[in-house]
Amino acid sequence: MRLKKAAFFFDLDNTLFDYEASFKKASLFAFRSIFSSGEQNNKLEEKWFPHYKTFCDFYWQAYEKAWITRKEYQKKRLSSSLRAVGIRNVNEQEVQRYQQRFERNIHHFVELYPWIQDMIQILKHNEIMYGIISNGEADVQRNKIKHLNLDIPEKQIYISSEINVAKPSPEIFHLVRKNVKASAFCYVGDSYSLDMVPAIQAGWTAIWWNPSMLDVTNDKVPHYNCYSSDEIVEAIMRYIE
Repeated sequence: MRLKKAAFFFDLDNTLFDYEASFKKASLFAFRSIFSSGEQNNKLEEKWFPHYKTFCDFYWQAYEKAWITRKEYQKKRLSSSLRAVGIRNVNEQEVQRYQQRFERNIHHFVELYPWIQDMIQILKHNEIMYGIISNGEADVQRNKIKHLNLDIPEKQIYISSEINVAKPSPEIFHLVRKNVKASAFCYVGDSYSLDMVPAIQAGWTAIWWNPSMLDVTNDKVPHYNCYSSDEIVEAIMRYIE
């Protein structure tokens, strides 16, 4: 059964493109430009990044639970990883320079998942409303969207730093519902805790892009649990055909 006035919204990082691959390339670029130079230091950056990724994951829970701020999270993960490869006494200015270099260049490294562009065209052709709901800094996220060359209307892009509410609060989904005229709302995202749980709490249809085959961790069960691009396209097509 086709929902004539359905609205589809997508998360950005790791949903529309492979954020992990882009993150690694941009991180190495920023590290190389500040802490490493010359061919002789290639081994240092190769040694550093696995530590950086480990500390990103290690401090993520504290950030996700709001025990530390975003800036504190960024500082802790960088400082800890640098100490792990023998770079000590890093000052606040160097941390800021690294983060700025990373944020100003990551959009150069993003590449759209192959199936997304076709999916956007199908939604557009069938007059299904679509947009983006994303956490993050506006300039950084908008540069990514621009580089991905997605045909998404400006009024259908919601970024947390611009509207002062962020996932996992369901309020961001309530806000979109108030602003968009549709009879059904669907959200596609890769994070169970940040995307699926608040979408379900807000009464949206939750479509989980879950290629890592992670488990549901509480009673909020996504309407669709998709392990492959074929499965997610099939789930979306059910609202079109």
